[in-house]
Amino acid sequence: MSFSWKGHVCLVTGGSGFGGAHLCALLLELGAEPTVLDLEVSEARPLALLGLGPMVRCVRGDARDVGLVRGLLDETRAGTLFHLAAQPLVPRSVAEPYETLQNNALAAYAALEAARTAAAPPRFVFASSGAYYGTTSSPELLREEDAPRDAENLYAPSKVAGDIAVRCYARTFGLKAAVCRFMNTYGPADTNSSRIVPRAVSSLLSGGSYDFGDRDDGTTRLDYMHVRDMAAAYAAVAERLDEVSGEAFNFGGGRPMATRELARLVSRLYDGKEREPVFSGPRRKDTLCKVLDTRKAGTALGWRPSIGLEDGLRETIRWYRSTPSAR
Repeated sequence: MSFSWKGHVCLVTGGSGFGGAHLCALLLELGAEPTVLDLEVSEARPLALLGLGPMVRCVRGDARDVGLVRGLLDETRAGTLFHLAAQPLVPRSVAEPYETLQNNALAAYAALEAARTAAAPPRFVFASSGAYYGTTSSPELLREEDAPRDAENLYAPSKVAGDIAVRCYARTFGLKAAVCRFMNTYGPADTNSSRIVPRAVSSLLSGGSYDFGDRDDGTTRLDYMHVRDMAAAYAAVAERLDEVSGEAFNFGGGRPMATRELARLVSRLYDGKEREPVFSGPRRKDTLCKVLDTRKAGTALGWRPSIGLEDGLRETIRWYRSTPSAR
């Protein structure tokens, strides 16, 4: 029997944020009924910036509260719980490591326990990260079975803990649960100016210097994926949880690029001008490189990225130009 989203009730933790907002947009398009649980629900959040506020029930609350999450699951009779709530900023993880652990690892355990003890345990899809694989400098594709590596921040281990817990809950308790590991996402309504694409577009719109600070030296080579491809990945995993419970899946855009080259590309797409971005981070002896092998997602889920980098960046630039409140 095929899975149907029509009338399917979903609870999305962190749903007013960037990835959650686009997931809600897709769920509405598919005929599902999403409820959002988030610490912050306001007109400045991506969910509202995309015009979805009136279409989605929003509950202000903490995903670390097991009783609250379980109560919402029981009240709504949600069939799927998408756990996206997290502290997603790498620099902040270094400044606030314990808070990051609470918001990433402990919140994942809380959501899992709420799902396990709900009157009708829902399907469970977890937003993990390519940070699971730590700091890497090899151009070889990273596969789901690769072990976690050491990292240069506290964000990575906080996501590793949740990632492993989800898969253990599936095996130990029979919870229908799986993990999505994503690389860098971009797209409309990303209000986080510490990420490279919104930072680039904001700089161009303001006419300020094309300066990306000292976090990177411009050589780091990463993969970039449009946020709607991310939303489609969440849905693809949820639809096939009967077959893939306990598994982890990599997702990415399939076109790795150095951060300096990405900044140059954004400049050209913005107005055709060649600007030289400034990256003042210390020069690395070994260039950082992280690209995920997404073949498993293609084979098991039928998922492949559908939005090319240039097309996605053009759309993103248009959105920022038309939405002054997001700058």
